[in-house]
Amino acid sequence: MRYVDRDGDTWESHGDGSELRCVARADGSGAGGVMARIEVEDEFGPLRPVDGDEPRNGASYAFPTVAGVMTRASVFQSAHALVVGLEWGEEKPSVHDILNVAKWLEAEG
Repeated sequence: MRYVDRDGDTWESHGDGSELRCVARADGSGAGGVMARIEVEDEFGPLRPVDGDEPRNGASYAFPTVAGVMTRASVFQSAHALVVGLEWGEEKPSVHDILNVAKWLEAEG
């Protein structure tokens, strides 16, 4: 299975699938090297499957997902900061309202 990272580099499953090998760099520099999949996702992610390798479901792969960029705790903290950091007038939204809007925007992407 092949994946493309945020920089356009191509990675391929290696071994039992828990490791990835860089097979092509977007800038044309030397490829190679094997890393654990989780390390690749943390350092170069989000990873998108190359068309035809995995079925797409739901959100567009053109944009990073909220879950792929931030942990659940940091998403909640960011929504809380938005609620308390701005003047909202009489009706102040809840943190859950902000999170629901973020989910909706992600699905529309």
